[in-house]
Amino acid sequence: MDPPRVLVVEDFEDLRKLVAFYLSARGYQVLEAANGRTAIKTAINGKPNFILLDLRLPDVNGLEVARELRKSPQMEHVPIVGWSADLRSSPQREALRRAGIVDYLQKPIKLKDLDAIIERFLSKTQQQH
Repeated sequence: MDPPRVLVVEDFEDLRKLVAFYLSARGYQVLEAANGRTAIKTAINGKPNFILLDLRLPDVNGLEVARELRKSPQMEHVPIVGWSADLRSSPQREALRRAGIVDYLQKPIKLKDLDAIIERFLSKTQQQH
């Protein structure tokens, strides 16, 4: 069985590389995107099992990316977890849910918390298949 594929969408390269390195070491196959447009293309072509989506991207915001991905049948059931450092402007959970984002992490995150949330959602999606 192939290792689960995780798409990490984050415009801050050092953070994206750190998370990608950590997840690779944990046995995941990691896809990366630095902006919203790349995230959409990478998700459609790379068929990730889980998406960690920065909500503040330089081109298209995370909610738009999630909405766009949810239009694709192959992305319908892929868990998308939003993350952001900006609590003041953090969107309401309702707006996240409507966009198709299943959970939210506040930056800075603990890597073990990220690991736990990926495990939780991947075990759910595997039960559905």
